[in-house]
Amino acid sequence: MKILSAVLLSLLLFGLGAGAFATDLSISGSGRNREVTLNKLLAKVPEGAAITDASCKRIGIAGLNYQYRCSVAWEFSNQYLGNA
Repeated sequence: MKILSAVLLSLLLFGLGAGAFATDLSISGSGRNREVTLNKLLAKVPEGAAITDASCKRIGIAGLNYQYRCSVAWEFSNQYLGNA
């Protein structure tokens, strides 16, 4: 029974990983239109967060086309909501 408990606990910890306990403070996405892509990302910023960076990079894709890879980063100014 102890072995089964140890195995289940290890599966739980490794299955969730550190990502399950981490607080993401940025988001990325890509699209054909810079403004639309950036606005979609800005809409996903949590309420009460202060945006610290918003940037886009133009990336070439097949057929002489391009798309934008954008990212938005934020932080929480209230110590009770997240990082101080």
